[in-house]
Amino acid sequence: MTEQLVGNIQDQGWESAVAGHLRWVHTTLDSLRLPAERRDALRSRLRAVEARAADPELRVAVFGEASSGKSTLLNAFLRRRLLPSSARVTTCTTTVLRYRDGTEGLRVRTPADAMLTWPSGPFAHWTGQRYGAGPGTLEDALLRVLTTELAGQVRGVEVLSPRRLLGDGVTVLDTPGFSVDDRGHRELAVAAAGQADLALVVLPAVAAMSMTLVDFLTGPLRDHHDRCAFVLTKLDLLDADEHPEAVEVVEDRLRDLGIAEPVLLPCAPGKALEEVTGPGVREPGASGYLPAFLAVEARIARLAAERRQTAIAATVLGLLSQLLSAVEETVDAQRASLGRAERELSALSLPDFPAFLDAWSARTLDRAGAELDRAAAARNPAASGARLDEKVAGAVAGPAINNMAEAAANVSGIVRLHLRDEAESAVRAAADRVGEVLASCAEELARDFAAQYSALAGLAGEVHVAPVAPRVAVTDLPAPDLSGVDRTLTAIGAQLTASDNWRTGGGAMAGALAGSLIAPGIGTFVGGALGALIGKRGPDAAREQFLERARPIIAAAHDEIGTLITECLLRVSGGLTDGVAAVREEYDDEWGEEVDRLSTAQDRQRAELEAGIAACEKAAALARRRREQVAALRQATTVHDPEES
Repeated sequence: MTEQLVGNIQDQGWESAVAGHLRWVHTTLDSLRLPAERRDALRSRLRAVEARAADPELRVAVFGEASSGKSTLLNAFLRRRLLPSSARVTTCTTTVLRYRDGTEGLRVRTPADAMLTWPSGPFAHWTGQRYGAGPGTLEDALLRVLTTELAGQVRGVEVLSPRRLLGDGVTVLDTPGFSVDDRGHRELAVAAAGQADLALVVLPAVAAMSMTLVDFLTGPLRDHHDRCAFVLTKLDLLDADEHPEAVEVVEDRLRDLGIAEPVLLPCAPGKALEEVTGPGVREPGASGYLPAFLAVEARIARLAAERRQTAIAATVLGLLSQLLSAVEETVDAQRASLGRAERELSALSLPDFPAFLDAWSARTLDRAGAELDRAAAARNPAASGARLDEKVAGAVAGPAINNMAEAAANVSGIVRLHLRDEAESAVRAAADRVGEVLASCAEELARDFAAQYSALAGLAGEVHVAPVAPRVAVTDLPAPDLSGVDRTLTAIGAQLTASDNWRTGGGAMAGALAGSLIAPGIGTFVGGALGALIGKRGPDAAREQFLERARPIIAAAHDEIGTLITECLLRVSGGLTDGVAAVREEYDDEWGEEVDRLSTAQDRQRAELEAGIAACEKAAALARRRREQVAALRQATTVHDPEES
């Protein structure tokens, strides 16, 4: 507290203002779709503010560095050496000192959130003693709780005393020294600052303004400068003529920190406590220490009584400001999250599913068509014809021409097998490659569609898991039809057999008959040629004449096979088109309506996201404006102390 202390608020307008802000927070948390964890945390803070606003108890927190005389000051208030010194305390908790009419007591909260009371059997059992055997006094109980190995099991300590500390309705919070190495002690002191209506800061006269203290005053206690009183302890360690200078130095240093009129209360609580508790001392003696201390105590009690409402208002308004700041931060984060989701949803959509399938169909036909073109270009008729001619010549070489029937069969089989192999190889290779392309494209479609569907379903707010896109089986493409080759060869054989050039007597007739029996069609013309040649000339001449006349006919057959291969490749292309259409139709039948439904859900979700973003923006702006109103109200509670005016 400073001499420019908060004044009494004549009407209780701050209470109705706080209630209005809290109602708005309630409504906002109910209306906004915030993450459950953040919403629950805000509601917990909201309940804490509501509870504090409804609690008339004044909370005075005592802060000080270790060995500053804080415990001694509190013991002087209590008129007994109840609290152990900070040097002996090992627990990491704030001790609450509360008035209770009648008898004294102690409550200890454990990590399991169990509450143990002294004196009781459970408390004695927890301390490892038999009930009735100890701890026998409140001092002993506190000593055991705060300074032994039990301290690590303590999460809260509440001392109940029949002595009223600093007036009616006042609860005192004894915080751990904030200069100790244990970080948890400072965190507890910071937390206590947030609960404190008034703050008593203990300054030892021999080392009053350390950097640790300055850091704490300008940090956790920066909002309490108008609610702070500074108790300058251990004054007895200075000579009497040094007292005024010590007070002046500390006041100047506090003013340098922005505390315009600090309330500085010099005293020697230790000496005063000795006078109260010392042997044979029952009433205040002639020493100046006890009267000075009693005057300081009375001044603090008077300030607590006079500033109760404004101090509580300042605490509630501070907590409310923090709550509104947390609401603003949370809805801002939610707005950013909704914005990201809206942008992702906008970027991911299937507005035209038929166009999606059409594009895939076109890509697939282009890729497969390119494979067919490469297959057609890879065929080399000249090389194939040369290999066939070499095979035919070998079949009638040497004495093989003398056995007309066997030679005719060999030549016929060679021509048929070669041409069939060429046709089958060319068409099958093209069909296989096109089939691979279609299968690969179908897999790509399945992956692309599954990815698009799953992402769209998730962003559109679907609760079900997106089914796996169908894996379309590629139907067999048509096998090469070589029946036309057989018909062509048969027709050529018949043509040659009927030719006047080949009808040359019994040898020709015998050869033709044998050839037709061995290899219908092609055997006829080959056998006829062999028979005629054998009947008229010797083997060499017959072979040359046969090859001379057979080669054009075989070449014509080879050309005809090329035409048939081209026709078969066209059939492969037609089968490819049918396969692509089948894939597209299956997707369209199975997923067309589903994608339309998802697109509708996407539009709905985008509208919800946009509405959520707008609501968050509005809530954040309102939280910011309300926080400014609370800050103005908080400032309005700070006025000159009438006693000092």
